[in-house]
Amino acid sequence: MILDNIQRILVPVDDSDNSKAAFRDAVEIAMRSNATVDVLSVIADDYVFSDLRVSETDINEMKKRTLETLEKYEDYGKARNFNDIRTFTSFGNPRREVAKIANEGDYQLVVIGATGKGAVARTLVGSVAEYTVRLSKIPVLVVK
Repeated sequence: MILDNIQRILVPVDDSDNSKAAFRDAVEIAMRSNATVDVLSVIADDYVFSDLRVSETDINEMKKRTLETLEKYEDYGKARNFNDIRTFTSFGNPRREVAKIANEGDYQLVVIGATGKGAVARTLVGSVAEYTVRLSKIPVLVVK
């Protein structure tokens, strides 16, 4: 069975309801298979409609909000007596970063929310989940 060989699970999040559901499912899977969960939040550096550059102040604010969000995921795990959670951030295009990290990391499973917070970008360029499913070399569980 697929769960028998899972040691590390990657969970890309963006604080959407589907990301939260994906994380909860990943924790359940990890608890059953004695795996660790790596929670990734990608700070987007690209904008579809704009050539505007993001200021250093804005970048710092995005990083601060991202770290606060990741802390909530850690707290959820701790409340369930699950401490095998590692959080980290990456900076770049979310679709490319998630696919790259999934393929280059030592993961056996990606658990990702079906849709995130970027509805406009998703309509124009496709969702992070869809991109990950297409490019991932490992199993991807898409959660609604």
